[in-house]
Order: sequence, then C-alpha cells, then structure tokens
Amino acid sequence: MKHWVQRFAAVLVLAATPGIAHAQAAPDFYKGATIRVIISGEVGGTYDSDGRLLAKHLAKHIPGNPRVIPENMLGASGRVAANYLYNAAPKDGTVIAILQQSVALGQALGENGIQYDAARFNWIGSPVRPDETLVVWHTTGVKSMEDAKKKEIVIGATSPTGMNYLYPKLANELLGTKFKIVTGYPGGTPIILALERGEVEGRGSNPWSDWKARKPDWVKDKKIVPLMQMSLFKHPDLPDVPLMVDLAPNATARAVFELVTITGELGRPFLTAPDVPADRVKILRDAFDATMKDPDYLAEAEKTQKEIHPIHWDEMDALVKRVLNAPKEAKDYLKAILAGKG
Repeated sequence: MKHWVQRFAAVLVLAATPGIAHAQAAPDFYKGATIRVIISGEVGGTYDSDGRLLAKHLAKHIPGNPRVIPENMLGASGRVAANYLYNAAPKDGTVIAILQQSVALGQALGENGIQYDAARFNWIGSPVRPDETLVVWHTTGVKSMEDAKKKEIVIGATSPTGMNYLYPKLANELLGTKFKIVTGYPGGTPIILALERGEVEGRGSNPWSDWKARKPDWVKDKKIVPLMQMSLFKHPDLPDVPLMVDLAPNATARAVFELVTITGELGRPFLTAPDVPADRVKILRDAFDATMKDPDYLAEAEKTQKEIHPIHWDEMDALVKRVLNAPKEAKDYLKAILAGKG
C-alpha cells in the first residue's frame, strides 16, 4: 500500500509540473502539422537552394513527420522576412526562416526599419560556412586588389544593406579601390545574368563553392577572377587570394573587417521565432543536426556540388552576440563609411 501511494504521489507531481507535461507532449505536436520555411532570397539563389534542400530532408528527423513547405519572402536584404518572423509569425515552432547573414549587423548598426532583436531569435544552424569572394570578369584585366585601385569596375549589388554592396564599399573606403557599385538587383541570380550580359563587371559577394556549382565553366575557364576572400579561413582552391582582414592597413580597418567577416561567417542561418517553447526549439535543432548527417541529404548536396560544413546553433548564437556586441568604435566607423562620411 505504501509503495502504491508513493507512485501515485509521483504521478501527481509530474502532472502538476507544466514543464514536464509539456515536454512529454512536444513530440506529438508536429504530427499532422505543417512547417513553413521562409526563404529570404530569390528563387535560384544560394539561400533558396540551401533552404529548399534542407526543407526536403528535415521532416523525417522531426517526430510526427510534419509537412515542410518552403516559400520565398523577399525585401530589404532579408529584413522583411526577419521582421515578419519576429513580429507576425506564429510562436509555436511551425515557422522556420533562412535569413540573410547580415540581419544581426543591420541591428548592430542601427539601420532604419529593423523591428527585431537578433539576440532573441532561436537560432538553429547553417548548413554551410560560405567562402565569400569578390570576383570580377576576366575581360577587365584586373587580377588583384592592387589592380582594382587603378581601374574603375562596375559591381552589381542588391541594396546598400546587403553584403554584395558592403564588401566593395569597404574596399573603396579603406583600401582605395575604385569599384562603382550599382544597386537595385533583386538578388544574386540577376547579378550573375547582368555579369554574363556585360551590364556589370563583377559581383561583390558570393561563395566560391557556389560559383563552382552554378558556373563550373566560368571557374574552369577563368572567366571570373577572385580578388578577395571575406571569410575567416581561405578556401583550399584559393591559397593565393588574400583574406579581407589581412589587407587591413591599420588597426581600425582591421576591426571593421573583422566585424563584417564574422557576419559573413553566419553562413545561411536557419532560425525560428522568439518565445517558441523550448522543447520544440530543441526538436528543430536536433532535426537540423540529424539532417546534416543524413546520407540522403549529403548525397543530394554532393550532386549539386554544395560543400556542407555545418554551423550548429550554439556557435551561431555566439557569433550573433559577437556582432551585436562588437566594439563601438568599429560599429561607428562602419556606420560612417556606409553613410558616406568615412
């Protein structure tokens, strides 16, 4: 009798503990549910292809095998999607987004129109660590950053808040290059088409691995010339192409370059809204981690020449905080440059 009473009391304690009861119910939440994956890039771009590939394989690693539906939401270099996720999207774990890597930097610099706090998002991870490069078309005759200081080159960009704009702008202000940056392109794919048509002569930012996947003939025939890498480490294919941080002429410039390099290291960030129950966030993070090891996912990535190098949620969360808490001097100097006051 005594043992029965003890067991009954234990059951009552568990039932009266909201966290425990909720955690037990969490695996059932996604049964029959639909998860939307909001993609903040245009169809055909790297954000789109990374988002759709993950969406295709994620469901089987989530208890209940929900439907996972990708959809594109463009605008302001990912700020529209970020504002939606933060303010309007359901806070129940049924909406995931792949946002632009610059969303935390935009907040750190106090951009207008930002209605989110990047520190409060529930970061899930990135499938890649983009080996961002600035490239020019071979007919320009420009083969190095030193050459780019002597000749004007037209660079295509999306908007003044995107990395396609930011990298060449910083090169102009801090390294003395003569890039003429033309904004207004809706995404990376239109910039590539403009490059092919001769409308522009370079692109300010795109992963080298993506060039290899989408334009292997351009890489093989050296139709594009990489001038600079904007990552923490050099791509194995490009040992002689300098890192942006290594080109810094002084300590202030290096601090600015480190800030934008850390931003680039965020890759293709997947996340969900703030205030999603912790047990559902854990399910999504675990599903992401499992997908990164999924043989079917990896085989399909290999077919499209995607180089999978995951960043897991805890590292991503730390990188976001490094951007938000960057030295004030670096943020102020970067803001001044972007405002044309550098």
